[in-house]
Amino acid sequence: MAPPSEDTFTKVSTDAATEFVQSFYPALQSNRAVIASFYSTPTSTILFNGNAVADGNAVQDIFVNQMPPTHYEVQSFDCQIINKSYPTPTPSGVKLPNQITTKDISILVIVSGFVRFGESRDLPQRGFSETFVLVPYSSADGPKGKRKQRDWLIQTQNFRLVV
Repeated sequence: MAPPSEDTFTKVSTDAATEFVQSFYPALQSNRAVIASFYSTPTSTILFNGNAVADGNAVQDIFVNQMPPTHYEVQSFDCQIINKSYPTPTPSGVKLPNQITTKDISILVIVSGFVRFGESRDLPQRGFSETFVLVPYSSADGPKGKRKQRDWLIQTQNFRLVV
């Protein structure tokens, strides 16, 4: 069997980035109880305006207990494959090279847009830029039944408000 083409990798990464953006930002706005399910555990590196956040559960706690209602307006996003043979964990170890598929890639996703903190539409919007590294979900990521299975999880996140 021939290895996947560049077009195939491009389609997989673009579809992954699109699905991620279209599900992550609505969750931040109106389904905050599932935010932790977007993160790989326990290896996520998360920064909000230069401040480290421990993990996906801590991000969820911030949004549920500390953040006012938010409205995100994504203006653009782009993606790039980082690693075409990401070492995807399995319950018995790591996938062997002959087991790797086009979904065993890591992806850089860059998002920019506007965010409004508060319910009133009269409040000012602030620009934001956000960078993610997404890795494939595997059954070795966290205990079963504790999260909705997603195809891609956040390994690294860096959020910045634009001044």
